Order: sequence, then structure tokens, then C-alpha cells
Amino acid sequence: MKNYFSADWHLSHKNIIGYDNRPFRDVYEMNDRILENYLTTVNPEDNFYFLGDFCFNNRQTEEFLSELHGNLFFIRGNHDKSDTIKLYQKYGVYLGEQKKITVEGQEIILNHYGMRVWDRSHHGSFQLHGHSHGSLKDDPNLLSIDVGCMLHDYKPLEFAQIQKIMSKKQWKPVDHHR
Repeated sequence: MKNYFSADWHLSHKNIIGYDNRPFRDVYEMNDRILENYLTTVNPEDNFYFLGDFCFNNRQTEEFLSELHGNLFFIRGNHDKSDTIKLYQKYGVYLGEQKKITVEGQEIILNHYGMRVWDRSHHGSFQLHGHSHGSLKDDPNLLSIDVGCMLHDYKPLEFAQIQKIMSKKQWKPVDHHR
């Protein structure tokens, strides 16, 4: 079993193609590519953590969620309204707006939004987020990463990939934890 993370799919969101400069002709091509990447990457026994902003068409949200396999866990994004939350609960486990998990002994804080400090950040915990669509400069001194799909070739990131990225960072305090 592996653990995967992603955010900001924005399925069926026509304007996101321009906002993010996504390399798709239309939402159909975008939806197909993101879902195909998921289905060929994540296996049915794997855990998948989605950190918000799944789909912009409520009628299609359930259709797309029903296609996903694996153990599904959801964090609320700013575009995830009550109907989407109900579908997250139907097709997986809804974790709320923030959740601390442990993967292979590594503490991880999941949130849709990037943070500069978080629980146990000064003790090596990771923070995974979405929302910023790559507009926040990656800080080599924070053990934080934007898992938004547009930054990772529209594919979920496996925990080993995240560990590799984090191993190149050197945490330095940005607050009173020195």
C-alpha cells in the first residue's frame, strides 16, 4: 500500500485552463488526463489524500468521485461547498479543513492552504497543501510543499516523492522556535 497526495484538480472548470495556463484544449481533455493519471497511478489498495477543490460542476462531481478507487481521504478546499462535502463523505473519509496524519513515521499536516508554521514544524513535521496553484515561491527552509496537480504533471505525488523533495530542504525557524 502506498500513500498519494494531490489538490486543485478543478475538474470541469473551464476558466482554470487559462488561469493556470494548463496545456489542455478544453475541460474534457483536462478531465480525462487528470482522471487517467489517477487511475494509472493509484492502486485500489492505496491511500489517496485529496487537499481540496475537486470539481466545479456538482452534477459531475459524483460521477468523477465514483470512478476513483483506493482509500479516499478529503480535506475541504475553498471551492468545496456543502454538496461536495456530502459526496466526500459518501465516497471516502472527510477529514475537515485540517488533519494531522502519520505516514511511515513522518508526521504530516494536511490543509488546503499553505502555512509558514504548523504543529511540530520545528520538530520536522511536513505540511502539504494546495490552493496557491504554484504562485507561492517554494521555500527551501520550510518542510512544506504544494501538491497541486498543475505542479506535478497532473499526477498524484507518492509519499516517496515527497520525502525526496523534503530531503533537499533545510528547515530554519521563521518564528520564535530557534
